[in-house]
Amino acid sequence: MENIGIAEMSLGLVGLLFVLTVAFAGVAMAGRRGQPLPLVRARRVSALRSAVAVSIALAVFAVAILIHIANPLLELVPFFLGPLAAAAAGLIAFTLMPAPTIDGALRRRTSNVQPRTLRDYSTSGQRARFCVIVGLTALVAVGAGLLSKSAPDGRSLCTALFPAECKAGGPYLFPGWMFALPVLVLSCVLVLAAVQALRRVVDAPATAWAELSDADTALRRSGVRLVFRVASAPLALTLGLLLGMASLPLVNAPLLETGLDVNAAVTLHTIGMVLFGAAPVALVYGLTLAFLAVIGAIKLPRTASAGPRSELAE
Repeated sequence: MENIGIAEMSLGLVGLLFVLTVAFAGVAMAGRRGQPLPLVRARRVSALRSAVAVSIALAVFAVAILIHIANPLLELVPFFLGPLAAAAAGLIAFTLMPAPTIDGALRRRTSNVQPRTLRDYSTSGQRARFCVIVGLTALVAVGAGLLSKSAPDGRSLCTALFPAECKAGGPYLFPGWMFALPVLVLSCVLVLAAVQALRRVVDAPATAWAELSDADTALRRSGVRLVFRVASAPLALTLGLLLGMASLPLVNAPLLETGLDVNAAVTLHTIGMVLFGAAPVALVYGLTLAFLAVIGAIKLPRTASAGPRSELAE
């Protein structure tokens, strides 16, 4: 019942994020007076592209939650995989949709085709944080899998740190290979989708007009930041869920039938408390990135220089 309550709260969060997405998309696509028409068009395309990608991601996450509610024997696996699958689907949609350009550069032979790299539109901190969250999530997933063993029903749901044969589920539930393996697979899919999305943002032809180059750069930096946030948020959430789930049987080691002596049980209890304390940090970080991604997807950069008067929006 507790898991179902968490799932229902998550569905409510999905609904809230969807409402925010639609609201900010409407504001962004309305445009503002006094801006060059090419920039207004680019902003609208970018807003629509981001809104569609975020909406697809939210729909996939909602489906994962519904599967979790309908299939209790899967334990929390669909709930774990939901954020990763949602982000991967959103980034794939983001990549497949037409990239926004300031002046229709894709249709102009005079577009700026100067080679560009990810370093031109991102900071070292952004790249480092993304690599760290990917590495930590993979490390924790592999560690959980290696420290797991199968329950009597064959599912890898227990920790090998307990010598006694464990019972599947309940206070013994541990993120073994039943969780870790699909998490690793979907994490790889997500990283590949993020790489393709970043490449699409960076490689799109730039504006041919020098007076709009600042706006073009700002639009690309916004796109890169969005991709990093969308990819990092589910990884951080998954990391927090793995840490929190792994901590619970360890915290309860002194109370469970584990086959451990008192000292070993106390030691695992201490380790479990450390993991339990780290889990909320990762979860809050992931939720923060998720909200920033939804808002940042629609709240596009305002950087623009005024072009010829004939180009201004009426």
